Amino acid sequence: MIANHLFWKMIYHLTITHGLRIIDMSPDKKQVWLEYSNGKQKHVVRFARVEYDWVSKVKDDEEQAQFMFQRIKRLLPARNPTFYNVYVSTYPPVDLNERLSDGNEEKNVRTFFIADDGARMVADHPVDVYDALGIDEAWEAIPEHLSEEEHREYASRYRGIVLNKQKEWENKAKTILMHGKPRFTYVLLGAIILMYFLVEQRGGSTNLLTLIEFGAKYNPAIEQGEWWRFFSAMFLHIGFLHLFMNSLALFYLGSAVERMYGTIRFIVIYFVAGLFGSLASFAFNEQVSAGASGAIFGCFGALLYFGLIHRQLFFRTMGFNVLMILGINLVFGFVVPAVDNGAHIGGLVGGFLASAFLHLPKQKMKWRQAGVFLATSGMTMLLFGYGMVNDNKVSSPLLDVQIAQSYLENGELERAEQVLENVLAEEENAHAYFLKGNILVERGKEEEAIPLYEKAIQLDDSFAEVYYNLTIVYIETNRYEEAKEAFEQFKTTSSPHLRQELEVEKIEEILKER
Repeated sequence: MIANHLFWKMIYHLTITHGLRIIDMSPDKKQVWLEYSNGKQKHVVRFARVEYDWVSKVKDDEEQAQFMFQRIKRLLPARNPTFYNVYVSTYPPVDLNERLSDGNEEKNVRTFFIADDGARMVADHPVDVYDALGIDEAWEAIPEHLSEEEHREYASRYRGIVLNKQKEWENKAKTILMHGKPRFTYVLLGAIILMYFLVEQRGGSTNLLTLIEFGAKYNPAIEQGEWWRFFSAMFLHIGFLHLFMNSLALFYLGSAVERMYGTIRFIVIYFVAGLFGSLASFAFNEQVSAGASGAIFGCFGALLYFGLIHRQLFFRTMGFNVLMILGINLVFGFVVPAVDNGAHIGGLVGGFLASAFLHLPKQKMKWRQAGVFLATSGMTMLLFGYGMVNDNKVSSPLLDVQIAQSYLENGELERAEQVLENVLAEEENAHAYFLKGNILVERGKEEEAIPLYEKAIQLDDSFAEVYYNLTIVYIETNRYEEAKEAFEQFKTTSSPHLRQELEVEKIEEILKER
């Protein structure tokens, strides 16, 4: 019973008196892991209540403890913590004189073996552990000649206080992590899913004109005063996969942030982050864009701010996973050209700033928060102002050609032609000539379409679709030799997939007859 008394007294003294935090505890309460920061150095202390006859058993246990230590290292915001392994036993191993932990000193690992045979301390002493941790306080020895019942009572009392303290820490952490309920997250999920089905019914979520009609981020419209697109774009998604991935991310990240910050703060964080994402996209990206990605990255920003305030709790619970997933997403955004990484980074910054000026629940307002609010407002105006003067992001021939293609598919020939005229007024563009030739064919002006197709080929001699359309136009105008030549070029430049989509066999039969 003396060993139990000593075991719990040391843990009690270090946790209650000196503020060491319990990281983990085994179900049988015979292993307790503590963390302690002495200045810049982080320490991990493992107390193990054991009864080993031989040092070999201690060494086997040390190896198992190393695996646990490696796992705990990932939960600590420290680069190279020192590991102290403290064994408390009634009797020391028979061969204790054999050195423990050979070579582990170089790995920042130290082992202590504390035993009490009922009359005197054997091997290491609690003071040795205190000295190693840098705690300058004399150890009060256990009174001599206590009965077994008294040792049991002391051990039980210290154990109860430590466990109550641990429960108090756990309840405090739970209160911080579970301040609110994720009600608004579900509202947002419902809204974006509803909008997806509405857009699908009105023309499809991958149709540019439909997306623009429903409020996607479209720079020319924003410059004309449609600023509401900064927010409406957050509820639109391009295709089912885009919707699914963002909904999944919102479900997990949004729920976590709303629980930590509460519903009102979460609403502000979400929409400020979404606004920053849209503004960054407006300022730097000319493409039509939509999605909740900027706001979702704002949830990452809110979690990072939480980690700044509650660093230890952040790394114990979610920190490593959050940083890893965020890093993967940012790298993915830089690698994949189609991803609007400006919106992602803008949302991340916006979410962090919004969290900083709102702060966490039950925290006092400080002047620093007012400064962050002013900085956030200034960055908002700066992004918008830069977007308005950045002419490079306004005009995109590729985007204009895509819009013209959408108009053409909808039968709006005049609007398509006007967009193409604007493109060709700025630059020679093979796709623009191709589509303009298609418009003339739709109007029954095949002869006028031929020079446009030929111009497109001059600009891009690997444009297979132009050769195919030119073949058809030559056939319809009875220019069969030229049709054969254009068709041969089509077969040379086209992919097997494209040839399967088009009526290649029918064209071959017509040309063979001629």
